[in-house]
Amino acid sequence: MTDSYLPYVQGREIEWLELNLLKSNMPLSKSTVMSLANDVDENDVDSWFSELIDRGYDLELCIYEQRGNTIYPLYRWDSIPEYFLCLYFCYFGASKDKIGTKLFERISSIALKNYIGGEIKTFGFPSDTNLNRFLDEVAPLCFEQRGILAHPDYKDDGVDVLCYKNFGDSRSGNMYVLLQCAAGINWTSKSPINLTRWVRYIYWPQSNLLTSIATTEYIQKSSWVKRVDDYGLLLDRCRVTNWYSKMIDNDLRNEVIDWCNDKKI
Repeated sequence: MTDSYLPYVQGREIEWLELNLLKSNMPLSKSTVMSLANDVDENDVDSWFSELIDRGYDLELCIYEQRGNTIYPLYRWDSIPEYFLCLYFCYFGASKDKIGTKLFERISSIALKNYIGGEIKTFGFPSDTNLNRFLDEVAPLCFEQRGILAHPDYKDDGVDVLCYKNFGDSRSGNMYVLLQCAAGINWTSKSPINLTRWVRYIYWPQSNLLTSIATTEYIQKSSWVKRVDDYGLLLDRCRVTNWYSKMIDNDLRNEVIDWCNDKKI
């Protein structure tokens, strides 16, 4: 029986619970969890169940419910594959998974687009593009003046996606968001986007230019303000899921399902 569950990983208890619930589409009782996890007691499992339900309040979709000593999944993983992909990376990490990290980037960019109500320009998509060519293409889209050339050492200078919302009158001074995507567990080691350089590459009004980060992590309330101070507009996996779901890209969803199936977890 235990062979059908993912191995317990300390520090990733909630992701472990969620992955097992969604992949099996079967309930998990407190006694089953205690038999799977080493050196945990009833109080530990109670706190995990409580945190799982509490985190659910940050999702517009109710994915789980607790009845007595048992958690029940309300969805299969393939009905919310984007959320499942985030859980996978939080549990297993994203090292060297270029396909999956690119999928997360595309999911996050659509979530941000749905939130802002603007347009997106993805660095290096559909083909690899160097930073200066990307900036050459972006400046006229935003009706802003191109500035200095980026140093060749900066591959993308910390930015994966530009989201912009023009007023529709072909004038400058619109709304711009620079997004970096961090699928890996150690996302807090990423350097914040350096706006000092970016406002020289293109002469965006700095007051109109926001920084943002998308992460597969669930960001705890205790560290939320610090992460906002570090990175700007935060899209953790709950915000990514909520806003991506406003307008789902069906082709992308199918690619995510295929990617998840290939993992055979």
